[in-house]
Amino acid sequence: MMPARNLHLGMWMHCQIDRDPTHRVLRLTVTTEVVTKELADDFNRALLLVASRDGPYASIIDLSGVTGTTLSADEVRDFARLPYPVPGGRTRVVVAKETLIFGFARMAQLCRDFMGAQFRVVQSLEDAYAMLGVRPEDFTERVFPIDRAA
Repeated sequence: MMPARNLHLGMWMHCQIDRDPTHRVLRLTVTTEVVTKELADDFNRALLLVASRDGPYASIIDLSGVTGTTLSADEVRDFARLPYPVPGGRTRVVVAKETLIFGFARMAQLCRDFMGAQFRVVQSLEDAYAMLGVRPEDFTERVFPIDRAA
């Protein structure tokens, strides 16, 4: 899949963000198989841009298609200690199927739990939906990328 270029940020994005306006949940879906530090920063920036308007939101970060990363364990811990891009006290759920990605997400969860965040890690999107009381069809608004030009 060709990444979408978002003209507002001036970068290529390997993700999309959909919103459930009724339950106020954002779902960021990563559309690349390997996540680099640069891509993780881009995802964080995109989510921050969207979440800064009309919140607070719960969120789902869907990493179910990610099979690898170039991030080290130290970089994951450092990333987890940054302020979460979705402000407010609502639940944040990460979906990770691949063992390494799931392990890194759990490591991030432990760091965030220490910081008092409501952060959960699950292995299926269905579990994430159930945890937040939403359904796939509730995500009716594509909010990022704004421009889908190839």
